[in-house]
Amino acid sequence: VKLIWKGLGTKRVGLPMMMDDDYFFDEEDALTSIYPDNLDESFDIGGLSRVTKDQFRRGCDPQGIRWDQINITRSTYRNQRLLQYENYENLDDSARPRPHSSLKAEIDSHVTNRGHSFYEFENSEKQARANIVHFQLRNLVWATTSHDVFVTQAEDIQHFSYVTNKLTPILSRFEDSKEKISLDALHMSTMCVQGSICVAGGFFGDLVCVKLPSDIHSDDFTRASSPDTGKVLFSEKITSDENAITNSILLQESKQGALEAVITNNDSQIRILDVDNSFREVNRMHFPWPVNFATLSPDRNLVCVLGDSTECMLMDVTTSRRVAVCDMHLDYSFAAAWHPDGNIFATGNQDKTARIWDRRMMRCLATLGGRLGAIRSLRFTEDGRYMAMAEPADFVHIFDVKVRSSLVSSSDRLSQRRATLRTYRRSTSSERSLESASVPKMTPCLSVFLIACTEP
Repeated sequence: VKLIWKGLGTKRVGLPMMMDDDYFFDEEDALTSIYPDNLDESFDIGGLSRVTKDQFRRGCDPQGIRWDQINITRSTYRNQRLLQYENYENLDDSARPRPHSSLKAEIDSHVTNRGHSFYEFENSEKQARANIVHFQLRNLVWATTSHDVFVTQAEDIQHFSYVTNKLTPILSRFEDSKEKISLDALHMSTMCVQGSICVAGGFFGDLVCVKLPSDIHSDDFTRASSPDTGKVLFSEKITSDENAITNSILLQESKQGALEAVITNNDSQIRILDVDNSFREVNRMHFPWPVNFATLSPDRNLVCVLGDSTECMLMDVTTSRRVAVCDMHLDYSFAAAWHPDGNIFATGNQDKTARIWDRRMMRCLATLGGRLGAIRSLRFTEDGRYMAMAEPADFVHIFDVKVRSSLVSSSDRLSQRRATLRTYRRSTSSERSLESASVPKMTPCLSVFLIACTEP
Protein backbone atom coordinates (compact mmCIF):
# COMPACT_ATOMS: atom_id res chain seq x y z
CA VAL A 1 0.00 0.00 0.00
CA LYS A 2 1.75 3.11 -1.25
CA LEU A 3 2.10 6.28 0.80
CA ILE A 4 2.06 9.71 -0.84
CA TRP A 5 2.18 13.24 0.52
CA LYS A 6 0.84 16.22 -1.37
CA GLY A 7 2.67 18.97 0.50
CA LEU A 8 -0.44 20.05 2.38
CA GLY A 9 -0.19 21.35 5.92
CA THR A 10 -1.43 18.76 8.37
CA LYS A 11 -3.65 21.18 10.31
CA ARG A 12 -3.37 18.75 13.20
CA VAL A 13 -3.07 20.58 16.49
CA GLY A 14 0.60 21.06 17.31
CA LEU A 15 1.90 19.25 14.22
CA PRO A 16 4.35 20.75 11.71
CA MET A 17 4.41 20.18 7.96
CA MET A 18 5.92 16.75 7.29
CA MET A 19 6.88 14.58 4.37
CA ASP A 20 6.12 10.91 3.84
CA ASP A 21 9.59 9.65 4.72
CA ASP A 22 9.32 11.15 8.20
CA TYR A 23 7.19 8.25 9.40
CA PHE A 24 6.12 5.62 6.89
CA PHE A 25 7.45 4.37 3.61
CA ASP A 26 6.75 1.72 1.03
CA GLU A 27 8.22 -1.76 1.53
CA GLU A 28 10.10 -1.41 -1.76
CA ASP A 29 11.51 1.99 -0.80
CA ALA A 30 12.41 0.57 2.61
CA LEU A 31 14.45 -2.26 1.12
CA THR A 32 16.26 0.12 -1.18
CA SER A 33 17.03 2.64 1.58
CA ILE A 34 18.16 0.11 4.18
CA TYR A 35 20.11 -2.24 1.92
CA PRO A 36 20.96 -0.33 -1.31
CA ASP A 37 24.17 -2.28 -1.92
CA ASN A 38 22.45 -5.66 -1.89
CA LEU A 39 20.26 -5.07 -4.93
CA ASP A 40 21.07 -6.22 -8.44
CA GLU A 41 20.59 -3.36 -10.93
CA SER A 42 18.51 -5.60 -13.16
CA PHE A 43 16.23 -6.73 -10.35
CA ASP A 44 12.72 -5.34 -10.29
CA ILE A 45 12.26 -4.57 -6.60
CA GLY A 46 8.51 -4.49 -7.17
CA GLY A 47 8.50 -8.23 -7.75
CA LEU A 48 5.15 -9.74 -8.71
CA SER A 49 2.16 -7.44 -9.20
CA ARG A 50 -0.21 -10.16 -7.99
CA VAL A 51 0.31 -13.22 -5.82
CA THR A 52 -2.24 -16.02 -5.94
CA LYS A 53 -3.07 -18.67 -3.37
CA ASP A 54 -1.29 -21.35 -5.43
CA GLN A 55 1.86 -19.23 -5.73
CA PHE A 56 1.84 -18.61 -1.99
CA ARG A 57 1.49 -22.34 -1.26
CA ARG A 58 4.52 -22.98 -3.49
CA GLY A 59 6.59 -20.64 -1.35
CA CYS A 60 6.06 -17.25 -3.03
CA ASP A 61 6.26 -14.21 -0.76
CA PRO A 62 2.72 -12.90 -0.01
CA GLN A 63 3.74 -9.42 -1.18
CA GLY A 64 5.49 -10.68 -4.29
CA ILE A 65 8.94 -9.58 -3.11
CA ARG A 66 11.74 -11.71 -4.56
CA TRP A 67 13.81 -12.24 -1.42
CA ASP A 68 15.91 -14.83 -3.27
CA GLN A 69 17.36 -12.00 -5.34
CA ILE A 70 18.17 -9.81 -2.34
CA ASN A 71 20.91 -10.48 0.15
CA ILE A 72 18.49 -10.37 3.09
CA THR A 73 15.70 -12.57 4.38
CA ARG A 74 12.20 -11.47 5.34
CA SER A 75 12.82 -12.27 9.00
CA THR A 76 16.03 -10.22 9.06
CA TYR A 77 14.32 -7.31 7.39
CA ARG A 78 11.40 -7.58 9.81
CA ASN A 79 13.79 -7.32 12.75
CA GLN A 80 15.35 -4.24 11.19
CA ARG A 81 11.95 -2.62 10.87
CA LEU A 82 11.08 -3.37 14.49
CA LEU A 83 14.33 -1.80 15.63
CA GLN A 84 14.24 1.27 13.41
CA TYR A 85 10.56 2.24 13.34
CA GLU A 86 9.62 5.25 15.49
CA ASN A 87 6.01 5.39 16.58
CA TYR A 88 4.48 8.85 16.37
CA GLU A 89 2.97 10.17 19.60
CA ASN A 90 1.55 13.59 20.40
CA LEU A 91 2.16 13.44 24.15
CA ASP A 92 5.33 12.78 26.10
CA ASP A 93 5.46 11.35 29.63
CA SER A 94 5.38 14.82 31.19
CA ALA A 95 1.90 15.38 29.73
CA ARG A 96 0.52 11.94 30.67
CA PRO A 97 -1.19 10.83 33.87
CA ARG A 98 1.34 7.99 34.14
CA PRO A 99 4.46 6.89 32.19
CA HIS A 100 4.20 4.84 29.00
CA SER A 101 6.22 2.06 30.63
CA SER A 102 3.23 1.32 32.92
CA LEU A 103 1.38 -0.22 29.96
CA LYS A 104 3.55 -3.33 29.88
CA ALA A 105 2.11 -4.68 33.13
CA GLU A 106 -1.45 -4.09 31.87
CA ILE A 107 -0.76 -5.86 28.56
CA ASP A 108 0.96 -8.80 30.28
CA SER A 109 -1.91 -9.21 32.74
CA HIS A 110 -4.23 -10.39 29.96
CA VAL A 111 -2.87 -13.66 28.64
CA THR A 112 -3.15 -14.25 24.89
CA ASN A 113 -2.39 -17.45 23.02
CA ARG A 114 -0.44 -16.68 19.87
CA GLY A 115 0.18 -18.56 16.66
CA HIS A 116 -3.32 -19.64 15.66
CA SER A 117 -4.47 -19.41 12.03
CA PHE A 118 -7.95 -17.92 11.58
CA TYR A 119 -7.79 -17.37 7.84
CA GLU A 120 -6.02 -18.53 4.70
CA PHE A 121 -4.08 -16.35 2.29
CA GLU A 122 -6.16 -15.74 -0.85
CA ASN A 123 -4.18 -13.26 -2.93
CA SER A 124 -2.47 -9.88 -2.89
CA GLU A 125 -3.02 -7.24 -5.52
CA LYS A 126 -0.67 -4.29 -6.05
CA GLN A 127 -3.05 -2.75 -8.59
CA ALA A 128 -5.41 -1.78 -5.73
CA ARG A 129 -3.07 0.52 -3.82
CA ALA A 130 -4.42 3.09 -1.38
CA ASN A 131 -2.86 6.56 -1.22
CA ILE A 132 -2.40 7.92 2.28
CA VAL A 133 -2.60 11.71 2.32
CA HIS A 134 -2.52 12.13 6.11
CA PHE A 135 -0.44 9.66 8.07
CA GLN A 136 -2.87 9.47 11.01
CA LEU A 137 -6.04 8.90 8.95
CA ARG A 138 -6.44 5.36 7.61
CA ASN A 139 -10.10 4.87 6.70
CA LEU A 140 -9.15 4.56 3.04
CA VAL A 141 -10.11 0.99 2.09
CA TRP A 142 -13.59 -0.57 2.14
CA ALA A 143 -14.72 -4.03 1.08
CA THR A 144 -18.44 -4.27 0.36
CA THR A 145 -18.39 -7.94 -0.69
CA SER A 146 -15.82 -10.71 -0.75
CA HIS A 147 -14.69 -9.54 -4.19
CA ASP A 148 -15.44 -5.78 -4.30
CA VAL A 149 -12.85 -3.42 -2.81
CA PHE A 150 -12.80 0.39 -2.86
CA VAL A 151 -9.57 2.34 -2.33
CA THR A 152 -8.47 5.97 -2.51
CA GLN A 153 -6.00 6.65 -5.33
CA ALA A 154 -4.72 10.18 -5.96
CA GLU A 155 -7.88 12.36 -6.09
CA ASP A 156 -10.26 9.52 -6.92
CA ILE A 157 -11.86 6.46 -5.39
CA GLN A 158 -11.20 3.30 -7.35
CA HIS A 159 -13.23 0.11 -7.36
CA PHE A 160 -11.31 -3.13 -7.78
CA SER A 161 -13.06 -6.39 -8.65
CA TYR A 162 -11.34 -9.67 -7.86
CA VAL A 163 -13.74 -11.29 -10.34
CA THR A 164 -12.77 -9.21 -13.37
CA ASN A 165 -9.33 -8.10 -12.11
CA LYS A 166 -10.34 -4.60 -13.14
CA LEU A 167 -9.80 -1.18 -11.54
CA THR A 168 -12.61 1.33 -12.18
CA PRO A 169 -12.62 5.05 -11.20
CA ILE A 170 -15.69 6.22 -9.28
CA LEU A 171 -15.61 9.96 -8.63
CA SER A 172 -13.86 11.15 -11.78
CA ARG A 173 -16.75 9.99 -13.96
CA PHE A 174 -18.81 12.86 -12.51
CA GLU A 175 -16.31 15.68 -13.18
CA ASP A 176 -17.75 16.47 -16.62
CA SER A 177 -21.36 15.63 -15.85
CA LYS A 178 -24.15 18.08 -15.07
CA GLU A 179 -23.76 17.18 -11.39
CA LYS A 180 -20.12 18.19 -11.48
CA ILE A 181 -17.79 17.69 -8.55
CA SER A 182 -14.32 19.22 -8.20
CA LEU A 183 -11.79 16.57 -7.28
CA ASP A 184 -8.85 18.99 -7.42
CA ALA A 185 -10.24 20.82 -4.39
CA LEU A 186 -11.25 17.73 -2.43
CA HIS A 187 -7.87 16.41 -1.20
CA MET A 188 -9.43 13.22 0.17
CA SER A 189 -8.63 12.38 3.79
CA THR A 190 -11.21 9.66 4.45
CA MET A 191 -14.03 7.75 2.79
CA CYS A 192 -16.71 5.13 3.34
CA VAL A 193 -18.75 2.84 1.09
CA GLN A 194 -21.93 0.98 2.00
CA GLY A 195 -24.22 -0.67 -0.51
CA SER A 196 -24.54 1.72 -3.45
CA ILE A 197 -23.50 4.83 -1.49
CA CYS A 198 -19.94 6.19 -1.53
CA VAL A 199 -18.94 9.17 0.65
CA ALA A 200 -15.60 10.99 0.71
CA GLY A 201 -14.33 13.78 2.95
CA GLY A 202 -11.51 16.24 2.37
CA PHE A 203 -8.89 18.38 4.07
CA PHE A 204 -10.96 21.55 3.95
CA GLY A 205 -14.37 20.42 5.16
CA ASP A 206 -15.58 19.17 1.78
CA LEU A 207 -18.01 16.27 1.64
CA VAL A 208 -18.91 14.39 -1.54
CA CYS A 209 -21.48 11.61 -1.81
CA VAL A 210 -22.29 9.66 -4.97
CA LYS A 211 -24.60 6.80 -5.77
CA LEU A 212 -22.57 4.07 -7.42
CA PRO A 213 -23.48 3.06 -10.96
CA SER A 214 -25.47 -0.12 -11.31
CA ASP A 215 -22.82 -1.37 -13.73
CA ILE A 216 -19.71 -0.64 -11.70
CA HIS A 217 -17.47 -2.01 -14.47
CA SER A 218 -18.70 0.35 -17.19
CA ASP A 219 -16.01 2.33 -19.05
CA ASP A 220 -18.53 4.81 -20.48
CA PHE A 221 -18.15 7.92 -18.33
CA THR A 222 -20.29 10.07 -20.63
CA ARG A 223 -23.56 8.73 -19.19
CA ALA A 224 -22.73 9.47 -15.55
CA SER A 225 -25.89 11.52 -15.00
CA SER A 226 -28.30 8.80 -16.10
CA PRO A 227 -30.12 6.93 -13.31
CA ASP A 228 -28.48 3.55 -13.90
CA THR A 229 -24.90 4.84 -13.96
CA GLY A 230 -24.87 6.65 -10.64
CA LYS A 231 -25.30 10.29 -9.62
CA VAL A 232 -23.99 12.94 -7.26
CA LEU A 233 -26.15 13.08 -4.12
CA PHE A 234 -24.22 15.75 -2.23
CA SER A 235 -21.16 17.95 -2.80
CA GLU A 236 -20.64 20.81 -0.34
CA LYS A 237 -18.49 22.10 2.48
CA ILE A 238 -19.99 21.11 5.81
CA THR A 239 -17.71 23.38 7.86
CA SER A 240 -15.91 26.63 7.19
CA ASP A 241 -13.60 26.28 10.17
CA GLU A 242 -9.92 26.82 9.36
CA ASN A 243 -9.08 23.51 11.02
CA ALA A 244 -11.60 21.48 9.05
CA ILE A 245 -10.02 18.15 8.08
CA THR A 246 -12.62 15.41 7.75
CA ASN A 247 -11.18 12.70 9.99
CA SER A 248 -13.71 9.90 9.61
CA ILE A 249 -17.00 8.96 7.97
CA LEU A 250 -19.20 5.99 8.85
CA LEU A 251 -22.45 5.07 7.13
CA GLN A 252 -24.84 3.48 9.64
CA GLU A 253 -28.59 2.93 9.77
CA SER A 254 -30.68 4.85 12.30
CA LYS A 255 -33.30 3.27 14.57
CA GLN A 256 -35.89 4.09 11.92
CA GLY A 257 -33.85 2.39 9.20
CA ALA A 258 -32.67 5.57 7.47
CA LEU A 259 -29.06 5.67 6.26
CA GLU A 260 -27.04 8.22 8.22
CA ALA A 261 -23.50 9.53 7.84
CA VAL A 262 -21.57 9.96 11.11
CA ILE A 263 -18.84 12.50 10.33
CA THR A 264 -16.00 13.78 12.52
CA ASN A 265 -13.89 16.84 11.82
CA ASN A 266 -10.97 18.71 13.28
CA ASP A 267 -13.36 21.55 14.15
CA SER A 268 -14.17 19.52 17.30
CA GLN A 269 -17.61 18.47 16.14
CA ILE A 270 -19.58 15.37 15.19
CA ARG A 271 -22.29 15.70 12.57
CA ILE A 272 -24.92 13.06 11.89
CA LEU A 273 -26.51 13.63 8.48
CA ASP A 274 -29.53 11.90 6.95
CA VAL A 275 -28.27 10.51 3.63
CA ASP A 276 -31.78 9.55 2.50
CA ASN A 277 -33.09 13.07 3.11
CA SER A 278 -30.66 15.27 1.16
CA PHE A 279 -28.05 15.12 3.93
CA ARG A 280 -30.24 16.96 6.41
CA GLU A 281 -28.41 17.46 9.70
CA VAL A 282 -29.94 15.19 12.35
CA ASN A 283 -27.57 15.94 15.19
CA ARG A 284 -24.42 17.87 16.00
CA MET A 285 -22.22 17.54 19.08
CA HIS A 286 -19.37 19.77 20.23
CA PHE A 287 -16.26 18.62 22.11
CA PRO A 288 -13.24 20.27 23.78
CA TRP A 289 -10.82 18.66 21.30
CA PRO A 290 -10.65 17.71 17.60
CA VAL A 291 -12.69 14.55 17.01
CA ASN A 292 -10.88 11.76 15.15
CA PHE A 293 -13.47 9.00 15.09
CA ALA A 294 -17.04 8.23 16.15
CA THR A 295 -19.25 5.18 15.80
CA LEU A 296 -22.85 4.46 16.83
CA SER A 297 -23.67 1.54 19.10
CA PRO A 298 -25.68 -1.34 17.55
CA ASP A 299 -28.85 -0.15 19.32
CA ARG A 300 -28.13 3.41 18.07
CA ASN A 301 -28.59 4.85 21.56
CA LEU A 302 -24.93 5.76 22.13
CA VAL A 303 -22.08 7.12 20.09
CA CYS A 304 -18.46 6.35 21.02
CA VAL A 305 -16.32 9.46 20.46
CA LEU A 306 -12.56 9.86 20.60
CA GLY A 307 -10.00 12.35 19.38
CA ASP A 308 -7.01 14.48 20.34
CA SER A 309 -7.29 13.47 23.97
CA THR A 310 -6.59 10.51 26.24
CA GLU A 311 -10.35 10.38 26.88
CA CYS A 312 -12.99 8.36 25.09
CA MET A 313 -16.58 9.51 25.59
CA LEU A 314 -19.91 7.72 25.32
CA MET A 315 -22.65 10.17 24.35
CA ASP A 316 -26.41 9.76 24.35
CA VAL A 317 -27.53 10.20 20.74
CA THR A 318 -30.96 11.58 21.65
CA THR A 319 -29.97 14.10 24.34
CA SER A 320 -26.32 14.70 23.28
CA ARG A 321 -25.37 14.31 26.93
CA ARG A 322 -22.25 12.57 28.12
CA VAL A 323 -22.99 9.12 29.55
CA ALA A 324 -19.48 7.99 30.50
CA VAL A 325 -15.79 8.75 30.06
CA CYS A 326 -13.04 6.18 29.58
CA ASP A 327 -9.66 7.70 30.38
CA MET A 328 -6.96 5.03 30.55
CA HIS A 329 -5.14 5.62 27.25
CA LEU A 330 -1.93 7.67 27.25
CA ASP A 331 -2.14 9.48 23.92
CA TYR A 332 -4.58 10.49 21.17
CA SER A 333 -7.06 7.93 19.81
CA PHE A 334 -8.04 7.29 16.20
CA ALA A 335 -10.04 4.03 16.18
CA ALA A 336 -13.08 2.48 17.82
CA ALA A 337 -15.50 -0.38 17.16
CA TRP A 338 -18.59 -1.89 18.79
CA HIS A 339 -19.07 -5.60 19.32
CA PRO A 340 -22.39 -6.66 17.71
CA ASP A 341 -23.92 -7.42 21.12
CA GLY A 342 -23.70 -3.72 21.97
CA ASN A 343 -22.19 -4.25 25.42
CA ILE A 344 -18.53 -4.31 24.43
CA PHE A 345 -16.53 -1.75 22.48
CA ALA A 346 -12.86 -1.32 21.62
CA THR A 347 -10.68 1.80 21.33
CA GLY A 348 -7.33 2.18 19.56
CA ASN A 349 -4.67 4.69 20.55
CA GLN A 350 -1.27 6.07 19.60
CA ASP A 351 0.10 4.56 22.82
CA LYS A 352 0.28 1.30 20.77
CA THR A 353 -2.65 -0.34 22.57
CA ALA A 354 -6.28 -1.23 21.99
CA ARG A 355 -8.54 -1.45 25.02
CA ILE A 356 -11.66 -3.60 25.36
CA TRP A 357 -14.41 -2.00 27.44
CA ASP A 358 -17.68 -3.23 28.96
CA ARG A 359 -20.13 -0.33 28.76
CA ARG A 360 -22.34 -1.74 31.56
CA MET A 361 -19.55 -1.51 34.14
CA MET A 362 -17.47 1.09 32.25
CA ARG A 363 -14.48 -1.08 33.00
CA CYS A 364 -11.48 -1.94 30.84
CA LEU A 365 -11.54 -5.72 30.35
CA ALA A 366 -8.29 -6.10 28.41
CA THR A 367 -5.35 -4.11 27.09
CA LEU A 368 -3.96 -5.44 23.79
CA GLY A 369 -0.53 -4.29 22.66
CA GLY A 370 0.72 -3.71 19.13
CA ARG A 371 4.23 -4.52 17.94
CA LEU A 372 5.24 -1.49 15.90
CA GLY A 373 3.05 1.57 16.35
CA ALA A 374 -0.30 3.21 16.98
CA ILE A 375 -3.56 1.30 16.60
CA ARG A 376 -5.13 3.05 13.62
CA SER A 377 -8.12 0.79 12.88
CA LEU A 378 -10.39 -1.68 14.69
CA ARG A 379 -13.25 -3.86 13.44
CA PHE A 380 -15.36 -6.73 14.81
CA THR A 381 -16.78 -9.27 12.41
CA GLU A 382 -20.56 -9.24 12.00
CA ASP A 383 -20.97 -12.34 14.17
CA GLY A 384 -18.68 -10.90 16.85
CA ARG A 385 -16.32 -13.87 16.74
CA TYR A 386 -13.20 -12.03 15.54
CA MET A 387 -11.67 -8.59 15.96
CA ALA A 388 -9.08 -7.05 13.63
CA MET A 389 -6.55 -4.54 14.96
CA ALA A 390 -4.38 -2.65 12.45
CA GLU A 391 -1.16 -0.80 13.19
CA PRO A 392 0.09 2.08 10.98
CA ALA A 393 2.57 -0.20 9.22
CA ASP A 394 3.35 -3.90 8.73
CA PHE A 395 0.95 -5.55 11.19
CA VAL A 396 -2.72 -6.50 11.28
CA HIS A 397 -3.67 -8.66 14.29
CA ILE A 398 -6.71 -10.94 14.27
CA PHE A 399 -8.19 -11.89 17.65
CA ASP A 400 -10.57 -14.76 18.33
CA VAL A 401 -13.16 -13.71 20.89
CA LYS A 402 -14.01 -16.82 22.92
CA VAL A 403 -17.52 -17.02 24.35
CA ARG A 404 -17.69 -18.48 27.84
CA SER A 405 -20.30 -18.06 30.58
CA SER A 406 -18.15 -18.69 33.66
CA LEU A 407 -17.46 -15.85 36.04
CA VAL A 408 -13.88 -15.43 37.23
CA SER A 409 -12.90 -13.34 40.20
CA SER A 410 -10.21 -10.73 39.82
CA SER A 411 -8.40 -12.49 42.65
CA ASP A 412 -7.91 -15.66 40.56
CA ARG A 413 -4.63 -16.39 38.81
CA LEU A 414 -4.30 -14.32 35.64
CA SER A 415 -3.42 -17.37 33.57
CA GLN A 416 -6.76 -18.95 34.51
CA ARG A 417 -8.92 -16.03 33.37
CA ARG A 418 -11.73 -16.95 31.00
CA ALA A 419 -14.62 -14.90 29.83
CA THR A 420 -16.94 -13.61 27.25
CA LEU A 421 -17.64 -10.50 25.29
CA ARG A 422 -21.25 -11.57 25.07
CA THR A 423 -22.42 -12.36 28.62
CA TYR A 424 -21.82 -11.01 32.10
CA ARG A 425 -23.38 -12.93 35.02
CA ARG A 426 -24.26 -10.82 38.01
CA SER A 427 -24.22 -13.08 41.05
CA THR A 428 -24.11 -12.58 44.80
CA SER A 429 -23.10 -9.38 46.51
CA SER A 430 -20.00 -11.09 47.90
CA GLU A 431 -18.86 -11.93 44.38
CA ARG A 432 -19.49 -8.38 43.22
CA SER A 433 -17.49 -7.04 46.13
CA LEU A 434 -14.49 -8.85 44.70
CA GLU A 435 -15.03 -6.92 41.44
CA SER A 436 -15.79 -10.15 39.66
CA ALA A 437 -16.00 -9.65 35.92
CA SER A 438 -15.85 -11.44 32.63
CA VAL A 439 -12.59 -10.89 30.79
CA PRO A 440 -12.21 -11.65 27.08
CA LYS A 441 -9.68 -14.23 26.12
CA MET A 442 -8.14 -12.90 22.93
CA THR A 443 -6.04 -15.08 20.65
CA PRO A 444 -4.01 -13.22 18.01
CA CYS A 445 -2.95 -15.07 14.88
CA LEU A 446 0.22 -14.71 12.86
CA SER A 447 0.36 -11.11 11.70
CA VAL A 448 -0.10 -10.08 8.11
CA PHE A 449 2.81 -8.07 6.74
CA LEU A 450 1.40 -4.92 5.17
CA ILE A 451 2.92 -1.52 4.68
CA ALA A 452 0.82 1.43 5.82
CA CYS A 453 -2.08 -0.80 6.80
CA THR A 454 -5.49 0.74 6.25
CA GLU A 455 -8.85 -0.89 6.84
CA PRO A 456 -8.53 -4.61 7.60
